[in-house]
Amino acid sequence: MKISLDGGALCGSGRFGNYFFSENLIKALSIYDKKNDYWIYSFCQRPPWLDRNLVYQDLRPKKLWMNFRVALEENLFPKDVFLALNQSLPFFFRSKKIISFSHGLSFHFYPKYYPDSVNKMAKQLEDIVGRSDKIVVSSKKVEKEIANIFPKLNKIEVIPFGVPFDMLVNSSCQKKDYFLFVGMNHPIKNIEFLVKVFKKFISDKKYRHFKLRLVGDYSDYADNKNVFSLGNLDRINLKRQYSQATAYLTASYYESFNLPVLEALSCGTQVVGMASAIIPEFDPYVLSAKDEEQFVSNMSKTVEERTVSEAKKIKEKFSWKKYVESLLKLYD
Repeated sequence: MKISLDGGALCGSGRFGNYFFSENLIKALSIYDKKNDYWIYSFCQRPPWLDRNLVYQDLRPKKLWMNFRVALEENLFPKDVFLALNQSLPFFFRSKKIISFSHGLSFHFYPKYYPDSVNKMAKQLEDIVGRSDKIVVSSKKVEKEIANIFPKLNKIEVIPFGVPFDMLVNSSCQKKDYFLFVGMNHPIKNIEFLVKVFKKFISDKKYRHFKLRLVGDYSDYADNKNVFSLGNLDRINLKRQYSQATAYLTASYYESFNLPVLEALSCGTQVVGMASAIIPEFDPYVLSAKDEEQFVSNMSKTVEERTVSEAKKIKEKFSWKKYVESLLKLYD
């Protein structure tokens, strides 16, 4: 079969969730699917990591890219399946089957944090619901949320992400006395809460030497004494930060998957999270909290009650091979 996919996320200036999802899925398809042929549509230079056997089409101009340039390509050279990786569809095209990927509904539940894009994202959701043959989501949480909004919809498929390929091999290292957060600086991430609970945690004299490291642009939160902004790290250094951390912290108001949680767990690091930031699939592996007091208590547990790493189990359960196997079943 001929499969085309939206690789536009590979061209963003920042490397966030959609970029890493697209990168790892494309790598997984090149490894685990040898039967189908893939065309990757994008509007930037070919990434150096991309398998040479995959067709990469740099479709310019960037302006009106999806509605005009991708639509034109699909009408001139229609494929059997179109994979809409970024919740966006061409205005019109001739692919026989459309499989769309929804990455969550934070804009729906917290529109105040998306004032410039909430209307656009709501329209995109309605579009993929109306036109897609299948909609792939990464957690049962998102499946339930979409079903509540569109109760008659019966084309949702849950396929959890796999552990990123660059996090599969870990070297043993000694834990250090710091907590870690990784992610973009956005109100939905609730960083103020993390700083607050951390300072409450170190108010206990036996923990006052602990540090909080924020990976991303968090200079506004850093005091360079207890709270540090590390900026954007390359993946090798990021893996080291995960592996050496006492625990990973997360308190987002909303998460559809929360890839850094999976990355931390795959590196053998405990996770403390507010319930709002933890999807059901991660519940067995994390210390989930309902309020500030329980969150601080769970932070203490990661120090006093060091647990056996479940990294091996995590890598077996959340794999890109399983993802591709599930996705291929949707092509027919």
